[in-house]
Amino acid sequence: MGPTRQPLMVAAADRRISNPDGSYHSTRRKLFPAPRIAGSVSYFGIAAFPQGGRQVFLSEWLPEFIRSSRATTVAGLTQDLKQSLSTVVPARLLRTQPSGFHVCGFDAHGRPDFWFVSNIGAMQGFAYTDLRSSYLEPASHFLGRDGEGFGLDPVTGRAPAGRVQIYRNGDFRVHALASETLDNALRALGQFADFKLPRTSTEYGAYVRFKFEVISYVYKNLARRQIVARPIDVLVLEAPKRAV
Repeated sequence: MGPTRQPLMVAAADRRISNPDGSYHSTRRKLFPAPRIAGSVSYFGIAAFPQGGRQVFLSEWLPEFIRSSRATTVAGLTQDLKQSLSTVVPARLLRTQPSGFHVCGFDAHGRPDFWFVSNIGAMQGFAYTDLRSSYLEPASHFLGRDGEGFGLDPVTGRAPAGRVQIYRNGDFRVHALASETLDNALRALGQFADFKLPRTSTEYGAYVRFKFEVISYVYKNLARRQIVARPIDVLVLEAPKRAV
């Protein structure tokens, strides 16, 4: 398998909130740290829900949820999130708009995991379809699905150096196409002695931010609807020292 390293995760999101027609609504955070799991929670799709005669934005609700949840595992926090969302987001809203959440972090053994919860029943190309009136059961997409093929050691939490697993949601057409093109260019440059690939956690975080800046540029200057925009939030997540 070759050299291994302790995995790190990089979570990133822009701050543009769009109306259902793609027009600008506001600028709000979509990505938040979750210290108890050494991870993060982010959202896409529905950005607010009605409550008490006003709109409650997830940029306000999610940080409070994270603070109040006593869960100390990625699975536990995701289950808490699904239960809490089910009490506040009305079915009539879920039937008409996609809503999804990424929850990632490390367990007590330093193993990374990524969980997903949404109301999305299917996809056609890049479009979300079969929207449900309630949130589906959360699922682990890394340890529960992709980790073995990735080469993760389930005991040590270590993985082959240089391996990357990417999870995307939202309007990810440009995310996928631009990101993969930039990755290919970087790998090609890496064959030359006077260029270097990202190695440290800081360098990986800076590289992901750079890719989001490029994606924002594409939407601002080339797309008919600017549904991704700066500023960009990036969190570099590493296993707690006690777990290594």
